[in-house]
Amino acid sequence: MRGAGTKPAQPEPEAEVHPPLAEAEATATAAAVGAEARSSGLLDLLVSLFKPKPAQPQRPVPVPIPAEGPAFTILVAALSGDADGQAATQLNQILNARPAFKVKAVPRIYQLDRLDDPAQVAGISLNTRHAVAEEDADLLVWGEFGKDGYRLRLATASNDDERAAFFGTTTRIELPVELGEGPSNLLYAACLAAVEVPTEAHRNSIRRLMPAAAAQLESLAAKPPVQMSMGQQRSCQMVFGHVATINAMVVPPEETDLWFDKAINAYRQAQRRLARTDPSWESGLIHKHIGAVLSAKAERSKEPAPLLEEAIKEWRQAVECLPRALMPQEWASAQVRLGVALYRLDLKTGQTELLRESVQALQATLQVYSRTETPQRWAEVMHNIAQVLEVYGDQLKSTEVLKRSIDACHSVLEIRTRERVPLAWAATQNTLGSALFLLDRHSTGAGHLAEAEEALAGALEVFQTHGAKGPAKVAAKNLGHVRKLAETRKTRQVVEPHWLDDPDTK
Repeated sequence: MRGAGTKPAQPEPEAEVHPPLAEAEATATAAAVGAEARSSGLLDLLVSLFKPKPAQPQRPVPVPIPAEGPAFTILVAALSGDADGQAATQLNQILNARPAFKVKAVPRIYQLDRLDDPAQVAGISLNTRHAVAEEDADLLVWGEFGKDGYRLRLATASNDDERAAFFGTTTRIELPVELGEGPSNLLYAACLAAVEVPTEAHRNSIRRLMPAAAAQLESLAAKPPVQMSMGQQRSCQMVFGHVATINAMVVPPEETDLWFDKAINAYRQAQRRLARTDPSWESGLIHKHIGAVLSAKAERSKEPAPLLEEAIKEWRQAVECLPRALMPQEWASAQVRLGVALYRLDLKTGQTELLRESVQALQATLQVYSRTETPQRWAEVMHNIAQVLEVYGDQLKSTEVLKRSIDACHSVLEIRTRERVPLAWAATQNTLGSALFLLDRHSTGAGHLAEAEEALAGALEVFQTHGAKGPAKVAAKNLGHVRKLAETRKTRQVVEPHWLDDPDTK
């Protein structure tokens, strides 16, 4: 379980003069003058020249559509290789023309030379996130400019690299030097898809703007111009995959699957544009994106098992293609998603062997996520392990496995405190209470129900306080099971002598 404000209205442009129309009028007037001269003489000619001409109907002037709700604050950093700053200025102007954005130039340059350099990636990721947070912005556009065009990346204040359609440092937006309508629409849609939505007003803005932005981009992604380099064409399709994924989450439910399928198709098209000389991790990143879309689609499906099976295949390929030594964060993220997908598939199918693989995948990530360096991430993975062990122990009726689940929960609660992260604390308490209940049930009353009731009651209280209705419902149901079992045992101890259960004593 897991600077608003609209732009001032722009003045309407003056009506344009259309030379072809003016020339036609002049020709017509000259013809009329000649005719008048031949028939009525010079006086009539002069009179005709000063007659008022009929007013020409004015063409409608397009009026910019105002942004409804708060604008998104977009930072545009100075670009590496952009000596005179013109390229960054062009980006600023293109984005500032969108009513949904409020753009601010940032003089600092952020440069990433190698994506497979863990230290450099970690450093640039941290710096860009800090820049967004310090400016209280929604997004940072940064990158470089060269003879072939732009190579941009997007950053937000958080780093949820397991989210479907997450841009981060790995998604490059490659654009030609000349930013025409197509590339401009691509950058606009990418920014909309990448921004975080901290309020309901921001979410409403995305719901309103995203469908039109995705539709505008569809033809460009389906057939990128041949003038674009292969990298730019692949970038078009990758970005459209991200945009289509986000759009699938905001369109009406009957359109959701269609847009998820468009996203998957775009990612596969991008994968076909990889050359043999491209590093294997490029393909691994695409497998990650496809797996994320399939998992998101499964969450909304009435029959999720086939989709989860497809997602698991993609996650396995991602883990195989991503080198842990060179891309530890990406590798670990793929392992986590693989472990969670295996766990979810077991809940639907009851295939116990899936849980063994799930635990192995999750435990492997602890080679990257440590309690000292990444405590919150470590706690999240350990909580996932506890959940898997709880179900695994229940299926095997193994008290040893259930005790491992309980121990994992206690370790997580040392990091997740009620004061700092109340909802995460409550989620762990819910898992702890469930594991204690199962341990008591499979050990024929080992006295764990009181502790289970305390953990679940605390979780329920926090969920209700924070308005988490779904988790609260789950905790309440688990608490009901604990209290029912406790009452049943209490009744049997008081009313039913032990000899009533022994047929030989009757």
